[in-house]
Amino acid sequence: MNSKKEPLRFAIVNDERHTLATCIMLSQQGQNKQLKMLTYPNVDLCSFEHLNLFSLNSPQFIAWRGKVTRQRDEQIIFLAEEQIDENFRRHLRISIDFETFLYPIREPKKRIKVKANDISCGGISIFSEKRLSAGERFEIVMPCTEPPIVVPMEVLRMLPDGQNLYACQFVDLLGQEEALIQESIFEYDLRQNGVH
Repeated sequence: MNSKKEPLRFAIVNDERHTLATCIMLSQQGQNKQLKMLTYPNVDLCSFEHLNLFSLNSPQFIAWRGKVTRQRDEQIIFLAEEQIDENFRRHLRISIDFETFLYPIREPKKRIKVKANDISCGGISIFSEKRLSAGERFEIVMPCTEPPIVVPMEVLRMLPDGQNLYACQFVDLLGQEEALIQESIFEYDLRQNGVH
């Protein structure tokens, strides 16, 4: 078994909440973080007044707001001006499109087909032809993670758009499950933005 520790991976996200690139942490000295790019944006990162740096594979949330002060080939220097509160991550929501299933907690042999609309680390909104009620708890299959996982969620409310769209929150997530969801959100956003 390989005991070598996996390097910390990060997503670089602009203020419009689009993922621009992914990178790994090489070193840090005070506020300066030296990073190596894993995916390359089609924009100059130094041109942004502010960017956000989010951890992808850490069980603890690590994030800063700052700017890229230098970019040379695949390496960049990110100046971390302030730490980002964990609530920002929970509300960082992106549109996502996949079909999946809900399994009622009280009736695990039943299943309900749903379609995802958007997702954050704190929850998901789904379209369901079957009427759902606020407070109902389900397990939802998350095919967007690698590997796919099943996590508990609770229906919060039907959203007022008349399309059977429900806001739901994840409940009792393990740190590893939350990290997998977070990583899949940024990876999906990168693919949607055509970043390689």
